[in-house]
Amino acid sequence: MSFLISSQRSFERDALSEAYYVISDVLGYKTRPLKSRVPGLAILRLIDETDPFRVIKEIKQYTQEKGPLVACLKIVPLERLIKTNLPKIVENAVSLAKLRITPTNTWKIHVRKRQTTLRTLQVIEKIAEEINWGVVNLTSPDFEIRIEIIRDLTGVSVMEPNLEFSLAYLMKEESRGY
Repeated sequence: MSFLISSQRSFERDALSEAYYVISDVLGYKTRPLKSRVPGLAILRLIDETDPFRVIKEIKQYTQEKGPLVACLKIVPLERLIKTNLPKIVENAVSLAKLRITPTNTWKIHVRKRQTTLRTLQVIEKIAEEINWGVVNLTSPDFEIRIEIIRDLTGVSVMEPNLEFSLAYLMKEESRGY
C-alpha cells in the first residue's frame, strides 16, 4: 500500500516531506519514502497493514481542522505497487476488482501514465477483457479501477471516485460551503 503524491515540478521533496509529516508524525502510520524519478511525483509507501482509503479520509479531516497542505497537490491511494508489466497490471487490477465490484455495480478504468511505452488503450482493453461483470459507466461509476504507471512502477487501486486527496477538490468543496 502506497500513496502517489503530486506536486509542482521541483517541489517533490517538499510534497513528500509534507505528506510524510501528516501521515507518519500526525496520524501515526509507519511509512517509507520512495523516489519516482519523474518530475512532480513522489511515492510514500505505507509499511503498516492499513487501509489506504481510511488514511486519505484522515488526511481530509486533518486539513479541514488544521488548514490545507501547501506542497501536495494530490495524494492518490495505491493498494498495490508493482513493477510495470502489462500481464501483472491486469492480474492485480482484476483481483482487486473481484474483491469490490459486484454484478450490480458500475465501473470505469482510469489510466495515468508517465514515461512508459505502454499505451493507455492497450491497458484498458486488456483489463476490460478480463472483467465480465458489472456495467461500464464512464460518467458516474460506483468504482474506478485506477492505474498509475510511473516508469518502471505501477500503482493499482479499485476505489470509489473522488477518494483521493486533491487540493483542487478541497477548494471546490470550500467554495460550495461544505
